[in-house]
Amino acid sequence: MAAARPLFDNSLSILNRTGAYHIAKDLCREFVPERARVRYWRLGSRVPEGLVRKIVARLMVLEMRWLKDSGSCLIGGRADDGSVRVFLDPLYVLRSELAERDIVLCHDVGPLTHGFLYDPGTVKNYRAAYEKIRRQGPGVVFVSDWSRGNFISLYGSGFRFLETIPLYVRTELFDGPLEVLPAVDGPFFLTVGAFETRKNQIAALEAYRKGGFHAQGVKYVLCGPRGDGHLQIMEFAKSVPGVVMPGYVPDSQLRWLYAHAEAFVLPSLLEGFGMPALEAAYMGLLPIVSAGSALVEAVQGVCTQVSPNDPKAITWAMRQALSRCPCEKAETGRLLREVASRASKERFLQRWSDLLRAC
Repeated sequence: MAAARPLFDNSLSILNRTGAYHIAKDLCREFVPERARVRYWRLGSRVPEGLVRKIVARLMVLEMRWLKDSGSCLIGGRADDGSVRVFLDPLYVLRSELAERDIVLCHDVGPLTHGFLYDPGTVKNYRAAYEKIRRQGPGVVFVSDWSRGNFISLYGSGFRFLETIPLYVRTELFDGPLEVLPAVDGPFFLTVGAFETRKNQIAALEAYRKGGFHAQGVKYVLCGPRGDGHLQIMEFAKSVPGVVMPGYVPDSQLRWLYAHAEAFVLPSLLEGFGMPALEAAYMGLLPIVSAGSALVEAVQGVCTQVSPNDPKAITWAMRQALSRCPCEKAETGRLLREVASRASKERFLQRWSDLLRAC
């Protein structure tokens, strides 16, 4: 009798539309329905959209908040056919059966190691989810060795397996024409990412202001969606001369920004993988990032490392980026593109295919 196909629990996609959503979508697109099945919370194999999705997301969050890892009313409990379940985020093990044979994809353990960056309810739910994972000991896949190391420091290595499968550049973002951002003329620094406390944009803005770069004709472009802490970040940014905040920009303008910036600046307090730095690398743009972080790992050390809590160090790194000669810029760009070329979607999906086949 043939073994049952793995079951991907993609409840994540009901609630989350950030980078993790795109990773989950690509995994499901590759393996479902030929080689795996999929479920979305209690809705079966079809994910809702629009207003219905938002209502369902709210109900799902309420269920996790009220019941957490209670053994009652678990999803799929009566229909367990012995197949491997693949949870595309640790949080969603709370309302499901979980066994040693299963697999959990872990982007980071930020709610546990950096709880001050999250609301208390999120921290409480993730603590309960990770405790359930610790008890059952399933296989765990990480997107970076940095995240894997943090997990082991908290829970040890007593799991079926602990494996790192690095993420990849979504190259489709960079295919197509370039469109100038009208508000930008002359040299500029660039930060792309959600306006969130964990991204540490205020420290970068402080470094830009103290460096006197605006007086030198150098601007600072911040673009991305609003996240937790965006009001404080945007208010501070408005007080700094030379800062441009276009908000969300179309891909054509984003490509232009990556292609013409002097450096990509992200002294983040927490990144599970470091996708922003890898995207900058794909365009040959020097990343200025937090020392020893997943951002450094993502670009294999081809970057400038700074202390995220030291605006003076960030200022120095910005000055160094501006002072590079054309030959140095070209060589750094070449190295960064080589790094990014190795982080392909094909390699990522092949690693997952090998893992599922072995299970």
